Amino acid sequence: MKQAFVFILSAVLIVMSCHNPEIASGVPSCIYKDINEISKDPQSFVGSVKEYQFKGKVVYAYEPDTRRVADGTTAIKDGECRTLCHVGGFAGPQNNQCNGGNFFTEAVFKRTIWEKK
Repeated sequence: MKQAFVFILSAVLIVMSCHNPEIASGVPSCIYKDINEISKDPQSFVGSVKEYQFKGKVVYAYEPDTRRVADGTTAIKDGECRTLCHVGGFAGPQNNQCNGGNFFTEAVFKRTIWEKK
């Protein structure tokens, strides 16, 4: 009994130690892994990742770090980490189209998943 308790406690601690507390819970594992890698890279141009509802799906907007890049695009990814499009950036309003819709007028913000500190 004591060995089982120690095993379970060890497993819980290992799992908890792998969790990055700066990343919101409940995101797909590939998005979590992607953000975890970005958060460790001080040279990354991604400043935040936000969750939206767009065209009936949950998508993730990888917004540029405005401290590092002035007119960067926002990569839009689905829950399987497939890039759907890039919006914004230097091209401005002409570059807001994503899968046949204007991302900035049609997407509904849900929550911020992660922000660079």
